[in-house]
Amino acid sequence: MKNCFKLLATAIALVAATSSANAQLYLSGDFSMNNRTAESETTYGNTTTTTKNDPVNTFTLGAEVGYYFNSNMAVGADLLYICEKTKNAADKKQWTADNMFYFNPYFRFDFVSTDKINLGVKARALLGFGKYKDQNETRGKISEVGVGLLPVLNYNFNNHWGAGVSFGEMSFKHNKSKATNNENKTTVNTWDCDLTLRGLTFSVVYTF
Repeated sequence: MKNCFKLLATAIALVAATSSANAQLYLSGDFSMNNRTAESETTYGNTTTTTKNDPVNTFTLGAEVGYYFNSNMAVGADLLYICEKTKNAADKKQWTADNMFYFNPYFRFDFVSTDKINLGVKARALLGFGKYKDQNETRGKISEVGVGLLPVLNYNFNNHWGAGVSFGEMSFKHNKSKATNNENKTTVNTWDCDLTLRGLTFSVVYTF
């Protein structure tokens, strides 16, 4: 956690120190809260069974610093904190909670670039670490690496202020977790493509 705050402080200091010399630097921040609950239906012959899925609550807080080195290409990095809690649908007293920090360097290319709109795609590396626990006070460490590709849109209200939107992400993630009280390890590889409204993220953008 301390390393993430140090990276964020360094990024902000860098922007503040160089903003007067270059008007293509930008800083943004966002947060989101998401609750996922759903039911699934399975049909065998004339019998349909409805199953409640485990509810998932997610809180995300992020910051981003970037630099446009020409009119439609930029490099930068995201800093993210994600807290995700999953409850057992059959027994709400059974739960797990993950707390993750990410440092994600990226390259951005805009297909459309005007005074008001920047529409493009962001390719980023995913570098995360964190901890988990459950209702039994079982604790462990989590690490995650991967790559992601996501469409992005910025709307500029004036020369400094704007709003950003991302539409989800296509990604590959390699996740490892290990409990602190034993040698058991779990490895999960995930390919994901979520370009639905559920994947919308909004941010406030300030250009120096």
